[in-house]
Amino acid sequence: MKWTAAFVALVIAGALMGVGCIQNEEGTRAAESAVYVKVLPPATMLDALKSGDVDGFVGWSPFDAQAVVSGYGVRLLNSSEVWPNHPCCILAASESYTDERVLTALVWAHIKATEFINDPANHDKVVQYVMEFMGFDRDVAEAALPTVKFVEYPDVEEFRNYYYRLKEAGLLESTPEELGYGSEDAFFDDFLTDEYYRAVKEKLDANPNWVPEKVSPNEVVRIAYLPSDHHLALYVAQKEGYYEQVGLVSGENLEIKPPFANGVAIMEAFKNGEIDVGYLGGAPATLKRINDDVKIRIIAGANNEGSSIVVGAQSGINTPAQLAGKTIATPGFGTVQDFILRQLAEENGLRVVLK
Repeated sequence: MKWTAAFVALVIAGALMGVGCIQNEEGTRAAESAVYVKVLPPATMLDALKSGDVDGFVGWSPFDAQAVVSGYGVRLLNSSEVWPNHPCCILAASESYTDERVLTALVWAHIKATEFINDPANHDKVVQYVMEFMGFDRDVAEAALPTVKFVEYPDVEEFRNYYYRLKEAGLLESTPEELGYGSEDAFFDDFLTDEYYRAVKEKLDANPNWVPEKVSPNEVVRIAYLPSDHHLALYVAQKEGYYEQVGLVSGENLEIKPPFANGVAIMEAFKNGEIDVGYLGGAPATLKRINDDVKIRIIAGANNEGSSIVVGAQSGINTPAQLAGKTIATPGFGTVQDFILRQLAEENGLRVVLK
């Protein structure tokens, strides 16, 4: 997907505003053309909507579904309607973690769990797993699932597309060459490591009942994740026994960390050597890999899409153009949700102002 110069300029302007570099005359532009953006954690967006602190938000599931089911919000658009097949969450491993048997086992368990989630015959059980994993009721779980595209491996083209948007917006503080790669292609060949996925997928395509060699009890792996249904494959792999089938036993050689607050925290844990593998967003994974040289490799996908633009049920907002003059929350500058809002703003002749 090509991004216009106007969109890139809009993103850069937003960034500069965030650090106070846009002069006051910029603020004198017609207020009716502005969408005001407030950065909030997704888990707090519904409360902000209830209190009137924001008029809407761009958030991932199930928090968007929670707002809709509660009656406080309505979906203006699904993220797939703005950016089809956009990247979201992934499974990454530290470059220092080189146990190929464990990595193969983890990718196998992830694929099996994703197949389970995507099988319509398992719908009721998957809904129950979302309820258990997230602590939400059935209505929220049912409303959340249809917006999420659970995947075994990321869409490489769209992942690179996201990288180029970050680059054009001036959000990358380093380059692949400065990180020691000969080119961007060489960087992506390493960053998006598909060797485990391809090897496992080939075996499963030939024999759906194939199970890789079990790992030994002394092969330990530490896994991080976020409290999001995007990471449901982790929970399904536990509940359906896929981890145990490959010798990974929770509380023994499989250490699943308590949920982290956000992807940046997971990347810091990678940096500090506190985890070996993690489910997290592709946005913090990419930004921290390049800007802070946190050495990780993406070994599997988790989901594409799975976010929504939600507005207050009584806000009177029925079209994207009616976001003018309103305050919309996003998880942060440079996130996929942020880019979705900015694209929507550009397409409707609006500009984004950080509040």
